[in-house]
Amino acid sequence: MAQCVVLNADGTLTPTAEPVAECSGFVLVSGSEYAVYAQVQQAFATPTPEQVAGLLSIGFFGPVAVYMVAHLAKRLASMFDRA
Repeated sequence: MAQCVVLNADGTLTPTAEPVAECSGFVLVSGSEYAVYAQVQQAFATPTPEQVAGLLSIGFFGPVAVYMVAHLAKRLASMFDRA
């Protein structure tokens, strides 16, 4: 659970009674809370240009590839229909 603390002049931390939402010092969080915050931040991070280019190319070449495979399968199936 997160807790509000203040940094003393001697370098020690002292917990305060302030709620975390109104904390004027530092907020200490557990390791599991920090892991969740890091995952959420990574999920909403701005994608790199390489990632955007990859997604756009998948969005274009994916349907084209599926069409080509389906067309090839149709031509192969039509060869057996003539027999």
